[in-house]
Amino acid sequence: MMAKVKTRQAKRKVADMTVDELVELVRQILRDELKSLCSVDDEGNLVFWCEEAYAKYVELLGKKPSEVKAYWVEGGMKFRYSDDEVTPELAKELDEAKREPLVPEEKVLAELRRIGVSV
Repeated sequence: MMAKVKTRQAKRKVADMTVDELVELVRQILRDELKSLCSVDDEGNLVFWCEEAYAKYVELLGKKPSEVKAYWVEGGMKFRYSDDEVTPELAKELDEAKREPLVPEEKVLAELRRIGVSV
């Protein structure tokens, strides 16, 4: 999406602009471009519409995700990256958990009914 530039500015040459005018033009273009990527919620957090834009923003700042007031929305839910890093031990634990057999749905429903949960 290309930012709309005021007509009088569109016909001017950059060489004819003052530094302040050029700075304001760049800010206007950035504001217009960022509107399609994110917005600001009532608490001042940046709300990104895709994970990729959020990830690039966090990486650009060079901060931990918990230090950044931002999240992305997907399927109506808010998401943020964690500060946790996957250690070799955690990676092994996650891999083992993936290989564990799943409990069949019938057994889960039977157990829920047995303890009095209406399903």
